[in-house]
Amino acid sequence: MSKLNSKSVTHAPIKANEYKLSDGNGLFLRVRTSGAKSWLYCFRLPGDSRMIRMTLGSLDDLSLKDAREQLIELRKLVSQGIDPRSARAAAITENAQAMTMQALFDAWIDFTKQASDITPIWIKKHENRWRLHLKSHLGIMLAKDVTRAHLATALDAMIRKGIKEETRKAITTLNLMLNYGLTRHIIEQNTARVLKPKDFSATANRPRDRVLSIIELRKLWKALDQAITAPDGIASTSAMTIVTTTAIKLLIVTGARRGEVAAMQWDEIDFAERIWLLPSGKTKNRQAHKIYLSSIAIQLIEELRPVTGHSKYVFNTGRDSSLGHIHQDTLTSVVRRLKNPDKTDAEKSPLIDVKLFTIHDLRRSAATAWGEYLKIDPHVIERMLNHQPLNKLVATYQRAVYAKE
Repeated sequence: MSKLNSKSVTHAPIKANEYKLSDGNGLFLRVRTSGAKSWLYCFRLPGDSRMIRMTLGSLDDLSLKDAREQLIELRKLVSQGIDPRSARAAAITENAQAMTMQALFDAWIDFTKQASDITPIWIKKHENRWRLHLKSHLGIMLAKDVTRAHLATALDAMIRKGIKEETRKAITTLNLMLNYGLTRHIIEQNTARVLKPKDFSATANRPRDRVLSIIELRKLWKALDQAITAPDGIASTSAMTIVTTTAIKLLIVTGARRGEVAAMQWDEIDFAERIWLLPSGKTKNRQAHKIYLSSIAIQLIEELRPVTGHSKYVFNTGRDSSLGHIHQDTLTSVVRRLKNPDKTDAEKSPLIDVKLFTIHDLRRSAATAWGEYLKIDPHVIERMLNHQPLNKLVATYQRAVYAKE
């Protein structure tokens, strides 16, 4: 006859030492000195005199009734000479293999965030890529059942949308999450491993070599000024504010990345020393970086104090936003609108005689100008751009920051 009931279980007192209360047939309630209560099953396998103890779960998760029901199945296994601990481990493995692709993606993203191997910006890009392009095709499928054909279907759908670069990066996303599942025995093989960008006409574009001349940069600067100095004092478009146009100018004079400029914070700037300190979490290579600011860069930033000084962000959105600062894609839009302001009449463009360029070309143009006109040595320019040396030995031992240069 059972010795425990709900009342005796609930009111089992805390003692100076841990103790157990028996319910019969090897089932015990364990009461720790902390007050935590859990269920134990103590048993011997046939032909083995050793007493084996197995934890079933805490009282919070498992009631007396639930524990007794589990005991019936566990005793059947023991009578057949099966260690119930091994049976439970096998069930856990089977449940893991029943994980959907959505659950696998979530688990991988959580792990990546904890490991801090990549920046939050890149994690967000993986999340957006999954949500926008991969989830609808793969999310509800069991990870162990996904084949190359399933992955190819999702990638082909992306190619049909004309997003070749995102398709190439989606292969990387799939490889990373499936590698995570492979190392944890959730899946038996990474079916994305043999997929190549060329199979989907998604090979990387030829490296761009567009560099704006000093004359072209002057024309861009003038166009930015004109965009916010309309006769009525109103910006020509909602994207052409002093905040966004100043951000473009800062890209020109610093050579920084658009995401770094868009998320610039007031407390990152030492105005006395004229230094902008980028924390490691904001840089592409996860290395903290000092950007030495010229007089004109300081002037551009200072002119925004009356506009965004109330915010922690230099380039504040001016409205409620999950970011709090302008989006980096906004800067891309500014350049596009300057090139073709009304999307129909290119003749009205203030940059009509400037060859097509992108926002990232400004970073290349700045670096080129430093070498061409300021005669800065290439290795110093690379440090200014926060590029790591390709030679690992140099990267390990060459730690000069070239502050004076």
